Amino acid sequence: MDERQFRAFVSIAEAGRMDLAAEALGYSQPAISYQIKCLETTLRTKLFTRDSTGARLTTQGQMLLPAARAVVTLFDSIKQTFDAHDPASGARPVTPRNRVPAARGVARTATVGRPRKPAER
Repeated sequence: MDERQFRAFVSIAEAGRMDLAAEALGYSQPAISYQIKCLETTLRTKLFTRDSTGARLTTQGQMLLPAARAVVTLFDSIKQTFDAHDPASGARPVTPRNRVPAARGVARTATVGRPRKPAER
């Protein structure tokens, strides 16, 4: 599941038609259909019923819609946070150092391949 799939899902649910949702998102209709197919495959459920008049949410789609809207809102919020600290503007985001401390009891480095020989004394 990714942002595009959730955006496509919410857009179709709101527009009621895949072609209108695709146009609003700047996708082709086959591309937005593919996003929904991938989301349906991942969730193992059908989210829309499709007919000549458009696309309607299934019961499972109605259950997903509030969470999908929340996910899209979260993505927008994350983007806004970083847009506010755009390096081109000279502003710097307030963030912790760019390193993640090792968890207690966990080695700081992983051995890949052969283990090192112990240092001679």
